[in-house]
Amino acid sequence: MTDDKAAPRAGTQTLERGLDLLDLLAERPHTVRELAAGAGLTVSTARRLALALIDRGFAVGERDGSLRLGPKLMQLGVRAQERLNIVELARDRLRSLADATNMPAFLGERDGDHSVHLHRVGGGQRVVVTTPVGTRRPLPETSLGKALLLDEPPAALEALLARRPASQPGFLADLSADRARGAVIHRSPPPDDLRAVATPIRDAAGRIVAAISVVSPAQYVDDAALDGIVAQVRAAAAEISAALGHPTPAG
Repeated sequence: MTDDKAAPRAGTQTLERGLDLLDLLAERPHTVRELAAGAGLTVSTARRLALALIDRGFAVGERDGSLRLGPKLMQLGVRAQERLNIVELARDRLRSLADATNMPAFLGERDGDHSVHLHRVGGGQRVVVTTPVGTRRPLPETSLGKALLLDEPPAALEALLARRPASQPGFLADLSADRARGAVIHRSPPPDDLRAVATPIRDAAGRIVAAISVVSPAQYVDDAALDGIVAQVRAAAAEISAALGHPTPAG
């Protein structure tokens, strides 16, 4: 191999090894020897890479000799988050979801005790749900709102319901089942008579920052079909969450 080809490859290998160390530090603090063992490196190589990470602020040395992630990564994370537009990230995935389910797909976020519709993609049904962008609805009343509440602690839910009583009986029991499922299945009674599935979108820290849903008049979707749509909505939400930096579950 010529020198001009060997140099770029060596540089890439060094970068990959440095990234391997960052992956290990993302799990927990490590000593240099632990980093070497975890990354399959010699101790001297791991020490050299660790010093380079410390010099650039990607790692910080502790008094006990271990290393942890440094402030540079937090700075980069904040800058990346500032440049992310959740509507732009979700747009194509909502289009694919609407095409796959033949149902209109929605994106929303929380605003106090309400959900706010940020984006809508139409489906292929003759009778469609046409809730416009900007619509605000009390959180307990919609599938989007319920999805935004899946991580809410019991005391906060009770306070919310004291301010905004749920229109459907068994709200808390249904929300508990939705939490276990990882998706909301919503059945609104007549005269609306709608069926919906919604799932939260999470950021890199695992926080719920938005939610997506598909909604249909009951005449087009029976309970068996509704259960089958859950996996499609969860998959779309997982893709959007991954684009926000949320770890993809194993498998």
